[in-house]
Amino acid sequence: MIGVMGYEVSRAFKTNDRSLAQSCSSRAGGFRMTDLRINLVFPRFKLLSGAERAILGLAEAMVQAGHTVRVVCHQFDRSCRPRLAPGVELVCSDLHLDPSRNRYLNSALDYARCLKLRHYLDPKANVQILFGPSLPLVAYFRKVMPSKAVILYYCWEPPRALYQDRKVILSRLGWVRPLVWPLFSAYTWFDRWLVGLPDSVCTSSPFSAGRVQHCYGRKASVVTLGVDHFRFDAARHATPRQPSQVLTVNYLHPRKRVDLFIRAAASCGRGWTPDRRPTFVVVGDGPERADLEALATGLGVADRVRFTGFVPDEDLPSYYAGASCYVHTGFEESFGLSVIEAAYCGCPVVSVDEGGVQMTVEDGVTGYRVSSTPSAIAKGVEKVLSLDDYGRSLGEAGHDRVAAKYTWAQGTEDIVRLVRQVAG
Repeated sequence: MIGVMGYEVSRAFKTNDRSLAQSCSSRAGGFRMTDLRINLVFPRFKLLSGAERAILGLAEAMVQAGHTVRVVCHQFDRSCRPRLAPGVELVCSDLHLDPSRNRYLNSALDYARCLKLRHYLDPKANVQILFGPSLPLVAYFRKVMPSKAVILYYCWEPPRALYQDRKVILSRLGWVRPLVWPLFSAYTWFDRWLVGLPDSVCTSSPFSAGRVQHCYGRKASVVTLGVDHFRFDAARHATPRQPSQVLTVNYLHPRKRVDLFIRAAASCGRGWTPDRRPTFVVVGDGPERADLEALATGLGVADRVRFTGFVPDEDLPSYYAGASCYVHTGFEESFGLSVIEAAYCGCPVVSVDEGGVQMTVEDGVTGYRVSSTPSAIAKGVEKVLSLDDYGRSLGEAGHDRVAAKYTWAQGTEDIVRLVRQVAG
């Protein structure tokens, strides 16, 4: 063990397969629900974004509830460290995950390399929670080295590369495209078989649960995601709201459709005086940044669209609290953690009317849901900024709704309930 920023991090610990199988608690023994030992497995913690914040938020709440939690991964980006709570153990293999310069091919390989993570699991764990690309581990637990631990698969959504974004992904694979294309159909079958193996499947929203049901024919339970109230309250009360600042927070990936945000900036407030036209702020980084910056320049709005790059987690609340409007453009996003964070900070939300955000943005009450076109988004923003109170009442309603419905503690209760159902 070595200490890093006050947290305990394991780098070299391994357990052999036999000790792992022998040490897992028996469901028949009725382990106590008040002090579970939990492995949270996610191969790659990239630049801190929604998935990383969700996993680490749940991990912190589980520890606060009295459970023992180990986060197991191959890579853990330094941007994620501030969200690693005291008491949460991190075990990182430091395996090199990027053999190719093509990030889409590398992401696909994460599924194969997750099997190496079995050596780093807590051998005494009685609950295994597998996130995203760690799914193939379930075949190991079920078929190769059967485990008596409860196995939950947290499926953000069925892999877009297989069911929605296949053409987009293939177009970005370059010379390996002819080699990879035949594998998609084969892996689609394998993916469906894998999802049938865990004891229970969980996800982030009713929308995502419907996608799981459609693709896999399996029911998924919703595990609540939340907002760290203490972390956001200080900024919410202290940061002055800018009356003409429009914000989006995203990992800059094609499915986030930040191009809609920039195109909306080009048409928003055309009839307004120049000093009244809003500034559009893009917080985040990713592979599409250069193309998005070029788009802003091409549309003649580079002076009104500001790219901040990655913003440290401790500074993010002030961006939410200082904006007059938050815009969500993601394509059928399973949940949209940044949406509820913005709403908690009192920022009205204009969102495309699709995906999990349909459950988090109440149209006309906490913001507006609009069609996924630049003109509709621009009109939604104009509507917020033209209100007599600059959308303050919408923001207050959004804050109250998120504060009441979305907490990490509730997410922990949801997981314990699933474990109890499986363990009997």
